[in-house]
Amino acid sequence: MRAQRLDCRLKRIHAGPINLDPGSEVIHRSAMSVAVSLLRQVGASTSAPRDRRATRDWVLRQLYEWIFSGELEPGVPLSETELAERVGVSRQPIREAMRQLEADGLIGEAAGNGARAVVVFEQSHITELYTVRAALEAVSFRAACARITDQQLADLEQVQAELEGRLRLGAPDPGQYDASPDFRFHEIVAEAAGMPQLHAFLVNVWVKTWALLNQVQLAGTYPNEREIADSYRDRRLLLDLLRARNADQAADAVTAHVHHRRDQLTAAIESGRGQFRLPPHHTQSAGGRTSAFA
Repeated sequence: MRAQRLDCRLKRIHAGPINLDPGSEVIHRSAMSVAVSLLRQVGASTSAPRDRRATRDWVLRQLYEWIFSGELEPGVPLSETELAERVGVSRQPIREAMRQLEADGLIGEAAGNGARAVVVFEQSHITELYTVRAALEAVSFRAACARITDQQLADLEQVQAELEGRLRLGAPDPGQYDASPDFRFHEIVAEAAGMPQLHAFLVNVWVKTWALLNQVQLAGTYPNEREIADSYRDRRLLLDLLRARNADQAADAVTAHVHHRRDQLTAAIESGRGQFRLPPHHTQSAGGRTSAFA
């Protein structure tokens, strides 16, 4: 059921064709990287297609769903052989899909033995992700103020109305919070900014942030009803500033918004709410790297 709910959420993020050729120079218009593009485009099926490329894409879809639904738990080593048996394919498409997931920053080396596992987020990852995201979002909102169209403002209003309508529903149960409209809001702004490389950098940050948020919300740690309401109020202010085309204030406001989300998330984790726990502090992660972008 979790995978089905995830699939519905991802299909709502953005519609439209995306060029998936590895050599393409087209910047993906998805907020959630190549893998999520595949989740929208590859039809759901219980068996792998015969075409090699279609099989690779289908396998990537399955693994991505299992990561975001929590079926593949963070830190647990992934066996290519076991995954191949579970999916019903050879090890080659599993290996190719895992390389893509590693490039997306969703899996990494586990236990220093060469095995791969879903990333276990540390405090350093949270700090880095939100610091980098705040800087990139500020550039995006500043640029969008000069270029945003009436239609894009209308699209933002529609997303914002959907978000605010959720406040009547109260706090979501663990695993039930749908973050896709939140990211869609920021994606519309990035599209309005008209800077493809900036959009690509933001995609890299968004996909990791979404993976982190899925882990903490599945654990019942974040967000609660108050934190959701705070986030939606921030976005209402951001939309007002975009309408006014106030670039300086929009850049400052989105920076404050991202920093506030980081601080609330960190406070929720440190309070012991829910089941999410950061790993014990250490100076180096597997492979000697601590960066969320390694």
